[in-house]
Amino acid sequence: MTTRVVASKSDLTSPTKRGRQLKARFSVRELGSATWPDFERMVQKHNGVWGGCWCTFFHLTPSLAKQWSGKHKEYKEKLVRANQSHAALVYNGPDVVGWCQFGPPPELPGRMNGYDTMDMASPDWRTTCFFVDRDHRREGVAKKALEGALGFIAARGGGTVDGYPKALPRGKPYSSSFIWGGTESMYAKLGFRPVGALGTSNRVKVMRKVVRGR
Repeated sequence: MTTRVVASKSDLTSPTKRGRQLKARFSVRELGSATWPDFERMVQKHNGVWGGCWCTFFHLTPSLAKQWSGKHKEYKEKLVRANQSHAALVYNGPDVVGWCQFGPPPELPGRMNGYDTMDMASPDWRTTCFFVDRDHRREGVAKKALEGALGFIAARGGGTVDGYPKALPRGKPYSSSFIWGGTESMYAKLGFRPVGALGTSNRVKVMRKVVRGR
């Protein structure tokens, strides 16, 4: 006897609709003592992220970098539990699949000297780093994280917010694992405008938006 296999409606769903369904199940929570174990689990899955950074690069001044060399996890946890490190964590069910780090300049002092050459005021807030789980890249996680960060900033009164997307090489392949600053197009879609370059290479752009408090 031959058995007919009838495709269900879910099997016939278009790739675009499946993409929307996938994004719809993402939720956002803020990094803090309660969510630290989820963040820790995700970073450990990726061997400390970027060679053991634990998303501390922008937290570290040169003197702190020497003091905490090889102990980035301990330093990150110390900051998080003291409410001195912030990020919008994107969840897929119980698991963190990405984040956008944000905070005021005193909390994220790394690479602030680039503003000296731009002749412009420092922002009230910075969105410095993104990371996306290797199993969830190109699914809109970074954009969801940036939207979450902007929401948390608005809840804190808003202000000027800067981001630092990297200029991608045109016509050349690139690894999405190294787009730590997000992309220009993602920031532009959320209302950011270019204001200069961070440093002399022009590879890291500075994009700014004014976020209203609520």
